[in-house]
Amino acid sequence: MLQLLKIKKNMEFNQRLCSILETLKSISVFQYHLLEQKLNVFEPFGQVLDSFFGSIDLSAIRHPFLGSDEGKVGIVAITSDQGLLGGLNMRVVSAAINTLETRGGSLVIIGEQGKSYARHSKVPFVAFPGVKEDVRYQQAIEVRDYLFEQLQEGLFNSIKVVHARSLSLVTHRLEISTLLPLAKTENQKNSAVDMSQLILESPLVSILEYLAYLWVGQRLGDIFGLSRLAEMGARFAHLEESTQRIEEVNKKLKMQYFKFRHENIDQSMRELFGTRMLYGE
Repeated sequence: MLQLLKIKKNMEFNQRLCSILETLKSISVFQYHLLEQKLNVFEPFGQVLDSFFGSIDLSAIRHPFLGSDEGKVGIVAITSDQGLLGGLNMRVVSAAINTLETRGGSLVIIGEQGKSYARHSKVPFVAFPGVKEDVRYQQAIEVRDYLFEQLQEGLFNSIKVVHARSLSLVTHRLEISTLLPLAKTENQKNSAVDMSQLILESPLVSILEYLAYLWVGQRLGDIFGLSRLAEMGARFAHLEESTQRIEEVNKKLKMQYFKFRHENIDQSMRELFGTRMLYGE
């Protein structure tokens, strides 16, 4: 009987836990779709940048921002401050550290959870607070300014960002986005005009550096938003997986409950039948 009571209490606890998880799942879905509607990735900026550089002859410019994607790298790993995302944060930090070990450079961690994983790896890093939606572009500017200071000191010559990207509410993937050097497209190579026909108020190198400065800030802000969206999707997926596991445990508990109950009923009937036989009733 005590075993039956224990199993019943466990079943009731699991049912209440499932109800809580269902509520959390509903909140996650609402937050995901709300941010998805608000998120505005400014893709035209990259198109304008590509169009501008397509109008000039870049072969005459020798600058690290237009160099090859080799050498030391400044790598930014975007993790979350939220719970239930340990697996995702670990994958982000691991990918960043693997890239750093291959090429050397500097590591920047965004988010408290990432700091914990990086400390265990004993890799030097600089940390920034986790992304908050209402100030994410301000945060992106702060990270951008730090990265450019490090670029000027020659600590690395390229910038990469490791982050999660949401494909849907239940699926996401890990991406490594290159912010610098700027990629040279075929449009840039084939459509350049005669430089003598252009009037430039500033040196071409200064224009290049300023546009790259703006580009990195804009892209970081966009990536911060995409990462936040992936966080919410990953949280929903984790809650859904947890709900399914609890339901499976409850199914096993129900089978145990009915098994013990039938055994108790059978035992009671045997004892009652034996008593009647003994006393002739």
